[in-house]
Amino acid sequence: MSDSINMKFRVKLKVIILSVLVQFFPSVCFSDSFELEGEILNVPDTCYVKVVYDALSDGNWKRISHDSILVKDGAFSLSGQTGELSPAYIVINKQHLRFYIEPTKIKLQVDAYKPYNIKLSGTSIDDEFRTYVSDFYMCDSVLAVKFQEAVNWEYDSEYSLDAPGMYSLLVHKKEKKLLDFCKKHLRYKILPDLLLQVLEIDMDPWNAYYDVKKHTMKEVSKRDVFSGINEIDKVIKKLPAERFATSMGKILLNNASHAKTVYNCRKKPIGAEAPTFTAVTSTGDTVDIIKFRNKKYVLLYFWADKIEETANAKKLVKEMTEHIPSNDIVRISISSVLVGEEWKKEIAKRTSDYFHVEECFSSDLYQLFVNHISSMYPISTLPAYVLINKEGKISRICPLRISGDAVLNTYN
Repeated sequence: MSDSINMKFRVKLKVIILSVLVQFFPSVCFSDSFELEGEILNVPDTCYVKVVYDALSDGNWKRISHDSILVKDGAFSLSGQTGELSPAYIVINKQHLRFYIEPTKIKLQVDAYKPYNIKLSGTSIDDEFRTYVSDFYMCDSVLAVKFQEAVNWEYDSEYSLDAPGMYSLLVHKKEKKLLDFCKKHLRYKILPDLLLQVLEIDMDPWNAYYDVKKHTMKEVSKRDVFSGINEIDKVIKKLPAERFATSMGKILLNNASHAKTVYNCRKKPIGAEAPTFTAVTSTGDTVDIIKFRNKKYVLLYFWADKIEETANAKKLVKEMTEHIPSNDIVRISISSVLVGEEWKKEIAKRTSDYFHVEECFSSDLYQLFVNHISSMYPISTLPAYVLINKEGKISRICPLRISGDAVLNTYN
């Protein structure tokens, strides 16, 4: 009898709580839908803006892009779905302005003349965002003009492919400022996203930059991929436990772990744990190298732009794998050019333990190294072979000379 009374009491209590929430917090949604009302000051009566946000669907982040949203008399609206607090950005005068969305009614205000004075209301992180704008975003705007000049030069200059630009130097100044901001505000809900941005910046290695004004290369202190991971990890360990219950928090932990693996691998390659990756092959299948751990050796070939292996390549592969039974090794060729149809024909001739992957961009948010799998491995020259043993550790790295019989810089 008492159990029945308690059950009725709990049901009534839930109804009362929901009624109070609806009455005093009408903007709160109990679904995964959001409604965004935007106001843009100092723009023509009719214009268009671009809004991009990252939605959580089936446990994966997907980038949703609305390229031409009509702005009439300074107002626009947008609705969509996202499972939880998610990053977004709006493009105003070529400036990509970051903000956040969540399942609720949101208001966004941007002044086209002062785009970095962006205002957000209706979310659970309004105060956090206000502090973010005043403490960090404004200092980011000081670098904005320099960023744009550097990026323009990178895309327009005939030398941009050969020399890293000023943006590398500037973006790492941004990394330090952003990390300092995170250290000051450890309880903020937006911190997983901010730290994921820091990780993305920390992935960019450089030891020189091109001075656009003086037209000369300038050397700076050498920086390796994820050289700041230990400092970033210290901040992550100080975050409240509830931050890691969110999808962004879980991705942060995963990517930080991945970053440490890559950094340690680059410091001392042989015997180090090999960085893992999942990629779509040219035949449309998915290959995940971690699935071969404790089962088979894995031989990676960077860059496999030509299907027909040279005599040198065949000789090197034979020398690297002669102690391994043929049915005990998986080969993955990774190329930087689009030759999918040719590879499909070639793979059809080979065994099921041969895969080909084209390094390409991904629409998934926060997926490190979406463009270059080769960036994860300590390769000083290309093409090259990397042999991973059954324990998932790198046993050999062998760059291949394009011509001649010798093999360059073999690491055992």
